[in-house]
Amino acid sequence: MAVVESMEYVEGDSAGAVPHIDWSAVIGGAIFAAAISFVLLTFGSAIGLSIASPYHGSGVSLVGFAIGAALWFIWVEVSSFLAGGYLAGRMRRRAFDATPHESDVRDGTHGLLVWALGTLLGAFLAISGISGVASSVSSVAATASGNAQSPAMQILAARLFRTDKPPAQPIPAQTKADAAMLIADSVSNRQMNADDRTYLSNEIARDTGITPEQAQQRVDAAIADAKAAADKARKAGLILGFLTAATLLVSAAGAFFAAGLGGKHRDEGTEFLEWFPKR
Repeated sequence: MAVVESMEYVEGDSAGAVPHIDWSAVIGGAIFAAAISFVLLTFGSAIGLSIASPYHGSGVSLVGFAIGAALWFIWVEVSSFLAGGYLAGRMRRRAFDATPHESDVRDGTHGLLVWALGTLLGAFLAISGISGVASSVSSVAATASGNAQSPAMQILAARLFRTDKPPAQPIPAQTKADAAMLIADSVSNRQMNADDRTYLSNEIARDTGITPEQAQQRVDAAIADAKAAADKARKAGLILGFLTAATLLVSAAGAFFAAGLGGKHRDEGTEFLEWFPKR
């Protein structure tokens, strides 16, 4: 009888010492989710490279590739947080000081903490990557000779000075750089002022041998193309932002549900072998 009373005392003391948040389970679930996400994203990247093609007209279309990549990203994020949430709920030490409903809520809360920790970790890595790229670009721009322009602006500038006849003298690189800078400035300010427009048109007419009116048409077409490209990039960023936010919200709900399921299997002592039919 004395032995039984001693065992009851130890069990009650250990239950009271268990915190409501088991951080070891949360961190383990977040690491597990990050590992699964990394593996699946790497696998998806390999698939994407195998079906994409750098040549126009071959391989999957750009729209199809974007849709496939978005669906894969959604599936990877949701499934990885489902796995991480389940692991956290299954590994959480339950304190028998609450009702079954309260215990289920605590299990689900651990799934939300896995989601929160994983999201913050992903955001930190993304910000670090963006900062590294920005630092590299700034370093290259500081050491490069002349004005550094984006490839899109350089292409537009090259089209402005295109001619069927060989020019009397090579078009200076600075002239094309100035043209690209003026086009980029017109996109930022929504229009090009009259002096810049006249200057650019005269430069094009002089270097290509076309009339000022034709040069003016080229300038207008280049500005329109630059604005269309900027608007397309803005819309793509908008869609990407909404898609990321919606995916994270669904992942949070999935992590909560999976953690609750993991806690239920923990309490019931469910074995993994029971999930697979015996042959």
